[in-house]
Amino acid sequence: MKKAGPDTVSAAYSHMAPLWDKVSSILGGTETMRGAGTLYLPQHDRESNAAYDERLNRTVLINTTEQTLGGWVGRPFAKPMQVNADVPSELVDLLPDVDRQGNDLDVFCRNWFRDGLAKGFSHVLVDFPALMGDGPRTLADDRSAGLRPYLVHVPPENIISAHCEVMDGVEVLTHVRVHEQQIVRDGFEEAVIDRIRVYEPGLVELYEKRGTKGREDWVVVESYNYDLPYIPLVTFYAQREGFMLSKPPLLDLVNMNIAHWQSQSDQTAVLTVARFPMLASSGMMDDDEVVVGPNQWLATRDPQGRVYYVEHSGKAINSGRLDLLDLEEKMAKYGAEFLTKKPGRQTATARSLDSAEAVSPLQDMTHRFVDSVNLAMQYAADWMGLDNGGTVDLNTDFGLSSSDGGALTALSNARQSRDISREAYLRELQRYNVLDRSFDVDVDGELLRDEQSLAGLSTQVLVEEDEDESI
Repeated sequence: MKKAGPDTVSAAYSHMAPLWDKVSSILGGTETMRGAGTLYLPQHDRESNAAYDERLNRTVLINTTEQTLGGWVGRPFAKPMQVNADVPSELVDLLPDVDRQGNDLDVFCRNWFRDGLAKGFSHVLVDFPALMGDGPRTLADDRSAGLRPYLVHVPPENIISAHCEVMDGVEVLTHVRVHEQQIVRDGFEEAVIDRIRVYEPGLVELYEKRGTKGREDWVVVESYNYDLPYIPLVTFYAQREGFMLSKPPLLDLVNMNIAHWQSQSDQTAVLTVARFPMLASSGMMDDDEVVVGPNQWLATRDPQGRVYYVEHSGKAINSGRLDLLDLEEKMAKYGAEFLTKKPGRQTATARSLDSAEAVSPLQDMTHRFVDSVNLAMQYAADWMGLDNGGTVDLNTDFGLSSSDGGALTALSNARQSRDISREAYLRELQRYNVLDRSFDVDVDGELLRDEQSLAGLSTQVLVEEDEDESI
C-alpha cells in the first residue's frame, strides 16, 4: 500500500476526476477525443487495429457541448460586469489587472464562470506576494513596495485534497493541497517539476520531490506565514452536491455528445463499406486469372459462371442518419432547458430575488457566482486592511418564462416530426434568445455541411435494395 503523502488525493477528488476528464475530453475537440482512443470509441469485436485506427482518424466531433457552454457563459456576460459604488477605490484600482496577468475583472470572471459551469465547480485563490523579510509590516509599507492582492484561478482538478470544519453553521477551510507544475530550463531542454502547495490558516508550505530516482520523497522547500486567519480560497459551485462535490451541469449533454461521436463513427464506417461494393463470382476456376480495373475484361470457362457486385442495402445508412439527427435535436434542446424559468426554484441570493420568483437554472447559477465574486472582493479587502470589499452585479435578464418553455418544447417536437425545417427551428430559437442574436443561420448551415462532409455523412442513401449487378 502506498504511503500517504502530500500528493494523496481525497475521496471527493477521486469521485470527481473521471467526470472532469470526460468533460475536458469533449471540450478539447476532435483531436482530444481521438487521443482518448477506445475510452470513448470502443473497438469492435474482431476489428483489426489498423481498421480501428482508420475509423478513429476519420471521425469528426460535432462539438455541441462547446457551443452550448459558450452560449450559457455569454448570457450573463453580454453586458459588462457592474462594479457598484460600495467598492473601495483601493480595490477599484486593482480591477483592470486583477490577476497580475493583464486580465481585467470581466475577462477573469468569465473564465472562472466558464470553468465552473463546465466542471461543476471552480476556485479562485485571493493571493498576496509572500513576505520573506523579518519584522512587522504596515499597510503603508505594502503600498510603498507595490504589494497588492491578486486573484489566481485554480481549476478544480488542481486541488487534490481539501478539508473543512463547520463553525457556527459555516464551512471553514482548514487544509487545502494544490498540485502545481513548474517548467524550468535544463540546458537546452525543459524539465517539469511537480509541486504540492499546502494551505492552512496563516501558513503555506511548498513541497517538492527530492532524492535519487526510485528513492524520492516529498520535502518542504519553502514555508511562509500570512496575516489572514483563514484560507483565502473561494469556490463557485454550479450545482453543489456536497463539500467539493458537484454534478457538472453539462454532464448529460457530454454523454449525448459522446453517443453522437460513436454513432457518427459507425455511420462513417458503414458509408465506407457501402461506397465500395464487393466483387463476387460463381463458376470461376482456381486457375482463372482475375484482373479488376479499367480497360480489363473478365471471363470464365464455366458456361454458367458469372461475375457480379454485391452492394449494401442502404437500410442501415438511413437508420444511422436518423439516429444522428435525433441526437442533434436532443442536444440542441438541452441548452434551452437551462434557460427556462421554473416557478418555486430557490435563488442563491434571497436579498436579490424573492425565493418564490421563477428563475432559470442558469440564472440561479449566475446568482451563486456573483456571491462568489463578492466573497473574493471581501478577501482582497481583508488583505489590504479594508473593512468592506463592496459588491458587483451581473446581467440576469435572460431567462425564459414557462410559456416560453412550452413554446420551445412545441418547436422541438415539430422539428423532430419534420413539420418545420431546420432553418425555421433555429430562427425561432434565436427569437426566443436561446441562440445569440449574432448567430447566423446560413453560416451555421455551411459549417454543419462542412462537418458532415468531413465525417463522410450524407443525407442520401447511396445504394439501392439488395441487387446483384452482373458485369
